[in-house]
Amino acid sequence: MWYYYTNDRQFGPVNEEEIIRLIQNGTIGRETFLWTEEFEDWTPAGQTKFTNLLANMPATAMAGPATYSYPIIRFQPHSLRTLWLWLAWLIGLGFPLSTVCIGFPALIAGTVLGYILLYRSWLLIQDGNARTTPGIAVGFCFIPFFNLYWMYVAFVGLTRDMNAYCEQRQIAAPVISERMALAYYILSLLSILNLPLSFIPYVGIIFSLLVGIPTTVLYIILMKQFTDSGISILEHKMQTAAQ
Repeated sequence: MWYYYTNDRQFGPVNEEEIIRLIQNGTIGRETFLWTEEFEDWTPAGQTKFTNLLANMPATAMAGPATYSYPIIRFQPHSLRTLWLWLAWLIGLGFPLSTVCIGFPALIAGTVLGYILLYRSWLLIQDGNARTTPGIAVGFCFIPFFNLYWMYVAFVGLTRDMNAYCEQRQIAAPVISERMALAYYILSLLSILNLPLSFIPYVGIIFSLLVGIPTTVLYIILMKQFTDSGISILEHKMQTAAQ
């Protein structure tokens, strides 16, 4: 799929036939900026595969978007699945073992992998329309107090943006459950509120189990949905680049 930039606006995605039609009717000229997933950045149409078609067409002074550059994806689909498998094992085993302290290293390692997977999920949908960047999405999760709000953006926002990204490009990716993402966010807040209760004998342990178990399960499932959708997006990018 292709995107083009004209009159200070970005249009697309459109297929190659539509780009040819736009060239023929004069909407796209040699200097009109185009982008497709095989490009690292916006490129004048005269420097693309359409250069011969544009040979007899007038140039147009269409400035491309100078403030945005599409990121380069340097990982393969199987790496997302591997990340999730390690995450699931480490957190799945670490949570029950944390009652005797030996599970904390596994929980920490699993959490780190979770943030790597979150970063990559945001990276895959950077098209200028995502609500935040991968670095901000992960980094703001570590800001005290503000992260109580930002977790909503990082997880629920990612759910909405990934679903929208796939819908706009007609990518056959599994739909991520927004309700599940919202439930995970709410339970995460309750887990944080549990910290003062942890000093009360028995009450803290009971509350931790009641909230911690469903939070952990939802987190693993939600990250699996991000993984499956991310794999579909990445495979679509690779197929498009190969055409």
